[in-house]
Amino acid sequence: MLYLNQLDYPDIPYVHRTEQPDGPVTSSVRKSGCGLCCSCMMVDHLTMHNLPIEDCVKMAEENGANKGAGSSQKVMGPILAEKFGLEFSQSYEIEDALKCLREGGEVIINVGGDHDDYIGVYSHGGHYVLAIGYDGEELCILDPSYKEDKYEEEGRQGKVRVQYPYTYCTPEVIVDDTRNRNPCFSMYWRKK
Repeated sequence: MLYLNQLDYPDIPYVHRTEQPDGPVTSSVRKSGCGLCCSCMMVDHLTMHNLPIEDCVKMAEENGANKGAGSSQKVMGPILAEKFGLEFSQSYEIEDALKCLREGGEVIINVGGDHDDYIGVYSHGGHYVLAIGYDGEELCILDPSYKEDKYEEEGRQGKVRVQYPYTYCTPEVIVDDTRNRNPCFSMYWRKK
């Protein structure tokens, strides 16, 4: 199963924040490509196609998914679904995400990082991770910014189980991690 880690791509440029007061910013996939990596992995897992990270960068930049920080799943989702013959929907409800996973789909999760007194589990700032399965107790997640000891930090300890490259957590962890995001879940599945 394809796993991409954005930290492996410091030399692929990615221009984003094109319509933000502090933008545009020329960054890299390493710094701002979590959503791109998740999109490439999802396409590989659910279709008979391959979406190279360079092509995904180009797609995001050409279609305006890079207007804000990183890449917008609101913009990328319909484009990916049409190009690769997938169904796409977004939701704020964990139950919708779990249903998608139970039915063989995958979910790009928009986690929000630290806020109020909460320490983000999957990131200290905004980040996308890819849920690829749910066994009734834990979600199986591919984190495109995984690094050793990431989940051993204070506030994260005991919330994520790692079997590299897979991470596992309860739905409650994801609910807490997405509480300040809108929307939380970008769901993809094969057309019936």
